Amino acid sequence: MSVLDRALESLTGDIVLLGGYRGSVLRDTAPPHRQLWVPVKVGLGLRKANLELGLLPTDELNAEGTIFASGMLQNIGPVDMSKRLFRKLRECENARLGKLRVHDYGYDWRVSPHISSRKLMGFLETLPSNKERRPGEPRGTLVVAHSLGGIITRHVVNQRPDLFAGVIYAGTPQRCVNILGPIRHNDAVLLNKNLLTPRVTLSLRSTFVFLPDDGYCFTNKETKEEYAVDFFDVNDWIKYRWSPVLDPPLPAANKRTTVFGSLFDLPASLSNLPRRGRSASETKKGLLPLHSQLPAMTHSAQALKDRILAPHMEPAGPIPSGWNNTAPCLPQEPSTPRAEVLTYLTRTLAETKRFRSELSHRPSHATSNAYPPLAVIYGRNTPTVHGAHVVSREAIACADAYDDLAYRSGDGVVLEQEAMLPPGYNVVKGGLVATTRGHVTLLGDLEAVGQALGAVVRGRKKGIGLGGARTKGKYLPDGAGNPR
Repeated sequence: MSVLDRALESLTGDIVLLGGYRGSVLRDTAPPHRQLWVPVKVGLGLRKANLELGLLPTDELNAEGTIFASGMLQNIGPVDMSKRLFRKLRECENARLGKLRVHDYGYDWRVSPHISSRKLMGFLETLPSNKERRPGEPRGTLVVAHSLGGIITRHVVNQRPDLFAGVIYAGTPQRCVNILGPIRHNDAVLLNKNLLTPRVTLSLRSTFVFLPDDGYCFTNKETKEEYAVDFFDVNDWIKYRWSPVLDPPLPAANKRTTVFGSLFDLPASLSNLPRRGRSASETKKGLLPLHSQLPAMTHSAQALKDRILAPHMEPAGPIPSGWNNTAPCLPQEPSTPRAEVLTYLTRTLAETKRFRSELSHRPSHATSNAYPPLAVIYGRNTPTVHGAHVVSREAIACADAYDDLAYRSGDGVVLEQEAMLPPGYNVVKGGLVATTRGHVTLLGDLEAVGQALGAVVRGRKKGIGLGGARTKGKYLPDGAGNPR
């Protein structure tokens, strides 16, 4: 019997699965409700789809009038994100007997995280485990959340921990510098370069939740000096020209390399930067993985497979001819008044910064034993963008600011260290699960999911999250998310 099968034997009540950024199916509200994200015909450019949101607050509030989410995106062709997992859950004995209710939760990943959090909370409130549960069923819902879905879930947990029997975070980032790529470059979907343009990406409110709030990304390639920036200050967006919708980048500071150079020529940059959060002595003692030994081709293949659903800093294809050393230009899109973009950015950055502050650990929940058992599934075998080398602070505004990238271990999109729980939160015993899968297919590792489910179920049976005083030996000590 597999680890997942053993976990499912004791799993009852409600379980909800939700995807991440670009991880829910989006459909047209008008019959016949055509799929807009992401059918093959759209990816091949045979059918048009417009995912852009207007820049006014009312535009996202009215988004449901034209587009709705019909569920989690479970696979794209042979790439399995969660299809096998859903099948295993629905075919297990407890599900067939009606003891386990499996919910496929979709949400519009384009709108602000505050809106998504509020809607997820409302959905969880309606479930039997939180409303009219059967005798013997656990209180609260077990949630398995991937990437952005985990960020949304963490926000709900902080507001209403009583709604949860446990949470499994799969590839949920504290921050992800990869989002800077789609903000500047077209992010091609299969052969379609007009679906996720910089203009569209900038209009998606969820884009900004991944920005590093510690300001880390850029480092001098010679001196290793870190150039701290403020990703939540509109003045830095102007100064460093992160989005061509606002201002096109300055001419390249160096001779531009091809996209194939940035994708395949990895080893030189794999170990150039000390890993943040670890001391230099740890690095010297060899306590960190030897990233330079990871094959470049592994990263390249993983990046190409992941990029449909996940942001990457490397351009998705050859640099447009206008983006050269002397005349960087904006892809031909309808223009938006600059003042309107600045107003939108100022408002959205402030709202996102507030949302991120609401993700912080709440000591009062820990003291009252309100937090449910938490587990983490993370990848650690794929080189993942850690930051960018530049020749000077001024070069951050140049067209080649992302040409010399630094890599650390992760799942190809989210760094291993960034997939851990934020300071203060605790992983339930046995709930920190590593996998060799890439970011998009983390939930395709059924063994890893089984380990995480088993740990959460055992933690709940010990009384984690059910209130009352702590009992010695039943809970992990306070810390930054590492298991005992």
